[in-house]
Amino acid sequence: MNFFEKSEQRWLTVVKSGGIINSSNSGGTLMYSFNGRFNHQLDAKNRIRIPAKFKADLGTDYKFAFGPNKSIYVMPFSEYRKILDSFGDVSYFDDEMQEAISDFTAMVYDVTEDNQGRVVIPGELKDFAEIDKDIVITGAASFLRIESLKNFEERNKHKDVKSVFAKLKALKTDN
Repeated sequence: MNFFEKSEQRWLTVVKSGGIINSSNSGGTLMYSFNGRFNHQLDAKNRIRIPAKFKADLGTDYKFAFGPNKSIYVMPFSEYRKILDSFGDVSYFDDEMQEAISDFTAMVYDVTEDNQGRVVIPGELKDFAEIDKDIVITGAASFLRIESLKNFEERNKHKDVKSVFAKLKALKTDN
């Protein structure tokens, strides 16, 4: 094996944003690499376009869901399937767990694009995320996140690179 073959193998896990990583580091499973940030605006009918950078790997069958901090999660169906699969073999007679599963699945919306690739943000999600017109779409590794520009700026106004790296370091040492 020559140097170029080795280099090519070493970089197989470096993908463009929205790309899919299948590596031994991810347990041989598929994981997405959504990263980046895009500012957009809702049109008069509450529609947006998912940025082309994310579109191909998001696929045509994806979900909107309530997210933390007044955000909307955009999940590829495969990520949603992982969540459903994680519920395992919950007994039909476990009322508390069945209710939790029902509560979660009721917070997830199917997404349908029109012939121009636009999607409507459901009114309930729009209100929850306090979206008026200006939004920010950010990559969050295995999903996307939509939030109002106002909430995004408020949430991030005191963040700095050092604090982000400290949180990531703590996450790595916890596992």
